[in-house]
Amino acid sequence: MKKPSLQQPLFDLLEPHRTCEVRQQLFAQVCDRTEAELTATNGIGTLAEKTIHSVLKHFYAGSPEYEELRVLPPAGRGSGFVADVARPEGIFEIQTRHFYLLKKKLQAFLAVSPVTIVYPVVHRKTLRWVDPEDGTVSAPRRTGKIDFGHRVLAELYSLGDSFPADGLSVRLALLDVEEFKLLNGYGKDRKIRASRSDGFPQELVAEVELRTPADYVYFLPDTLPEEFTSADYASHCHIARDLAQTCVRVLCALGVLERTGTSGRNYVYRRSAEITFTNVK
Repeated sequence: MKKPSLQQPLFDLLEPHRTCEVRQQLFAQVCDRTEAELTATNGIGTLAEKTIHSVLKHFYAGSPEYEELRVLPPAGRGSGFVADVARPEGIFEIQTRHFYLLKKKLQAFLAVSPVTIVYPVVHRKTLRWVDPEDGTVSAPRRTGKIDFGHRVLAELYSLGDSFPADGLSVRLALLDVEEFKLLNGYGKDRKIRASRSDGFPQELVAEVELRTPADYVYFLPDTLPEEFTSADYASHCHIARDLAQTCVRVLCALGVLERTGTSGRNYVYRRSAEITFTNVK
């Protein structure tokens, strides 16, 4: 199936982060193994977050010996916390939402190791309907929405004083996902308020590393004017206004944007002179 075209400015920023062919092949192998394991155990019926979490955990661990390990604090104080992945080079935590729940765990992990929060983003979605009565599955249909991961900024905002922190980085994993929904809702076609059954990753499209403030230029489309409001940002990024307001707030806190004044009741922003915007054309 032909993929829908991307909004060009956002595509330009995504392109440098696209996953190489070798990693895509490795990811596909992990997807196949995980899907086989889950289907053999539960069939179609687990939550999408759990499937995506399992795939990413296996992928970033590389070997089962690095999965679900307890990380002890320095000098043996306390029982520590279990990490999704603990490799020699650092700890990986796969988190789809509610970053604020990680505060204590992050504090403990950062005392002994660098930590990367892996944030899965359903970049493109293909939808299939499952009839729970006879198990038939519909043909796949590509949905039109494309997500570039802006909501991670709202999740980082929820960390409060825990972000930014030395040794803490974020990795966006942009995924193409095939989602299954059960025909158990209302209406003639049983699709109103239907239940989501599961979602299987199909491709790791891109990995966006967010280590330094300059890396957050990823969230600034080339089409943004020199000065802009949060409404302008929402329009150019194709996101909701309330999310855009949080995004510019976080980008200001990181020093990526600076506030220059007001326009009516809206604040006006521009790119900070303190950041080298190597990705901006």
